[in-house]
Amino acid sequence: MSARGNILARVRRVTGGGDKVAVAARLGHHQPGGAPVPAMAQIDGPNRVKQFIDKAEAADATVSRIASLEDLPAALAEELRSRNLPAAIRTGHDPAFVQDWGTVEHSVGVGRLDEPATLTRAEFGMAETGTLLLASGADNPVTLNFLGETHFVVLEAKDITAGFEDMWAAWRKRGLDPRTVNLVTGPSRSADIGQTLQLGAHGPISLHVFVVG
Repeated sequence: MSARGNILARVRRVTGGGDKVAVAARLGHHQPGGAPVPAMAQIDGPNRVKQFIDKAEAADATVSRIASLEDLPAALAEELRSRNLPAAIRTGHDPAFVQDWGTVEHSVGVGRLDEPATLTRAEFGMAETGTLLLASGADNPVTLNFLGETHFVVLEAKDITAGFEDMWAAWRKRGLDPRTVNLVTGPSRSADIGQTLQLGAHGPISLHVFVVG
């Protein structure tokens, strides 16, 4: 028997044989685990949104709040101006982006390498770490998350969960089944070269979140 086979055999002995029925039942009827949940992953109410913003900004993202999606075009136009970016944005087919964009040129499709700015919608945010959960699909192509120099994200305040446990519970309740899920905390970064932190190493240089509501 190979080393791998020996390891798996030991695992089966310790776990009582690796009951496939029990595993299937566990996956089909998920129950919260018994691991301790830190206090920062249990926060509730308005403080949950505040903590999300604080954590996102600590990870070098920027955040602004808007009252409703109707305020998005004006808020986006202002952000583009303040960053000295062209008045242009690229999105997917998400219904949230069926807007009168005013002076902002709006194109729809997958991400392109030369895109100055892209806009997608996050399914959830997580207050524990300031993380965005982005689901792929025609509404929000995954390439828009990584190919624009500046990535703008829309996140509903009501979709900010406390921690990982709450986020995945909300995910299952929503019944989402995309091909790809990306968890994004702040803009792309790396310190691989000379241990010096560089933003935009593998994706956008800047990340801005519009929290709606």
